[in-house]
Amino acid sequence: MSGIALRPLKLTSGLDQCPMIGPRRLARLERRGIRNVLDLLYTFPFRYEDRRVRFAISDLREGTETGLLATVRTIRKKEVRKLRAPVIEAEIFDRSGSLPVVWFGQEYLLKQLSAGTQAFFFGKVEYSPYTRSLVLKSPLTETIDPEEGFRKSYHVGRIVPVYREEEGISSAVFRRLAGDVLRSLWGETFDPLPGEVRNEAGLMDWFPSIVEMHFPKETDRPLEELLDPDYPPRSRLIFEEFFLLEYLMMVRKKSLLSSGRSWEMSPLGEDPIALFEQSLPFPLTQAQRRACRDILGDLSSTHPMNRFLLGDVGSGKTLVAAFAILQTLREGQQAAFLAPTEILAQQHARTLLKLFKTTRGEENRQILPLLLSQSVRGAERRRLLSSLASGEQKLVVGTHALLEEGVPFHSLGMVVIDEQHKFGVAQRKALATKGRNPDILVMTATPIPRSLALSYYGDLEISLLDELPPGRQPVTTHLVTETGDAFWKEKILPALKRREQVFVVLPLIEESESVEAKNAMEAHAFLSSLFPDYRVALLTGRTPGEEKDATMESFRRGDFSILVATTVIEVGVDIPNATIMIVENAERFGLAQLHQLRGRIGRGALPGTFYLVPGTSTGEEGRRRLEILEACPDGFRVAEEDLRIRGPGEFMGVRQSGLPMFTLADLVRDTGILVRAREMASRFVGSGEGRRESAWEMSRLEEFIRLRYKNVDQWLSTR
Repeated sequence: MSGIALRPLKLTSGLDQCPMIGPRRLARLERRGIRNVLDLLYTFPFRYEDRRVRFAISDLREGTETGLLATVRTIRKKEVRKLRAPVIEAEIFDRSGSLPVVWFGQEYLLKQLSAGTQAFFFGKVEYSPYTRSLVLKSPLTETIDPEEGFRKSYHVGRIVPVYREEEGISSAVFRRLAGDVLRSLWGETFDPLPGEVRNEAGLMDWFPSIVEMHFPKETDRPLEELLDPDYPPRSRLIFEEFFLLEYLMMVRKKSLLSSGRSWEMSPLGEDPIALFEQSLPFPLTQAQRRACRDILGDLSSTHPMNRFLLGDVGSGKTLVAAFAILQTLREGQQAAFLAPTEILAQQHARTLLKLFKTTRGEENRQILPLLLSQSVRGAERRRLLSSLASGEQKLVVGTHALLEEGVPFHSLGMVVIDEQHKFGVAQRKALATKGRNPDILVMTATPIPRSLALSYYGDLEISLLDELPPGRQPVTTHLVTETGDAFWKEKILPALKRREQVFVVLPLIEESESVEAKNAMEAHAFLSSLFPDYRVALLTGRTPGEEKDATMESFRRGDFSILVATTVIEVGVDIPNATIMIVENAERFGLAQLHQLRGRIGRGALPGTFYLVPGTSTGEEGRRRLEILEACPDGFRVAEEDLRIRGPGEFMGVRQSGLPMFTLADLVRDTGILVRAREMASRFVGSGEGRRESAWEMSRLEEFIRLRYKNVDQWLSTR
């Protein structure tokens, strides 16, 4: 991104140049992330109050919150024995009548409001049983210059912005500060969005939008409508937030597309997808065929593949990855499949071995995936590394061990990363740099809403697997109140007698004084005692790596009937004989996480049953979330609800990623605006080459993005 300064715009001015800002207030604002004028302008009110003069005194009714212009007739301090602070009593009047006013402890008003002073009063009218009349209690009060009226007031006589009061900065102080800054910038013509984009989208200009977000124009519409996304100033700024992010994505995507391929795909003869499907004992879904066609298009292009494979639990992502790997191996290139745990790596290796059992690669040789993890040591490890370095071994499946410097490749042409969010950016890059611009396919088992995928993964091409393979066994979800002895004997014992296996998931490893929730240690002891004829295993985050892998392998073989665990079994565990899962204190888990856990059962020939057990202190909101999961088997719908409830920061951990967060835009509500902004950003970046005006607009846009999002360079460099 280029660096054209914005000196004429006054948006980079530090807040120490603003009136009312001393060192203490400056420090408080900086703690809120407000360091300059631009930061201040983008700190918007969260609601508005109607402080216009709407009523005469004679029109007032009990319970009315109102603003009125009146004159002080009398004012005095009254000591009340039961109250520590004095009571200030006044009588105000206008042409229609008079009204008593009372404040508690605000003695400064005796100097501010003398008899004959005209002032604006805003507050709630209540009935007083003592005076048997209406009274205005503790109203906000501001004196009015008869000649100036409300013209210079930020606080009364208008629709007033209300800001969140944080770090000791009151809404009134922030209102005054925002008003003064806007006055100093009055007539500002700067706009970060390109003119062609604004015109096509029918957007307001930038400065009028900012002004009206802080100080709306007079309107007869309900104030709640000023918070609606279709309110023109808000709509413009929502579009702007999406456009800035999508512009970054398109610039990043353009950079990725500019890289040359390290290998070329041979001209296609017979349809590779049909050939692949013939080798399988089952047909591909239409979604899998679409994804395979997307991958063929990438492999036939002049730039490396950078694709995100998005699908629900059990949608067959590994099968599509196997197709991509096969095309790479047939061209004599090597492929690496990276998984976050040894359990998952072993599972992928077994799956690929089964899929490639009758498939031949380069020189008609059988494709044999080898496993590389920390447990592979000594002579076996040296032989594997030697075969990778020479190019003899074409396919390796591994964990973080693949990322080590001493793991060489002869011609790494493809990298598949499963559960990619489990890896750091540097780790993903470490594997990719072992080849020369290899094709990259990333996958995740967490269904991600389309809006979040377009924003967070907008620099990647996306293939969506939106259907499950035929024959996939259903999983029924039940919300149950408790799991006493009767539950275990009625619901679980029959399955154990049928030699089916059971997962029991808990949020804690052991008892905690600060958290009221069941724990794995106690559950393991309880179930071992309740079912003495069946073996019960325990698996938690504290279980050593090798012991963890051994326990999972024993459970997969059927050596244990029940596995008590924390969420270490959330992803990648494939136990075909597991038909039941019980999640205790289910309210402590996210919806997407629970859906992941649900995907661990019903993976064989038998259907599954998923029991959600809320804790005794679960509130109405927590129970409502679990009812969503009970009623909805579709992972993408569950993910949408989870995103709506938790927000994108918690859902994806993007607060830690450096991704610019939204101030006004909502990824659930505003998906339509996001899609439109993405399309227009793509066209703008694509048409920018060779156009002098576009180059200038891009430079200005990029400089503005830097001002808005302080960490954007770091974010771009770590994608």
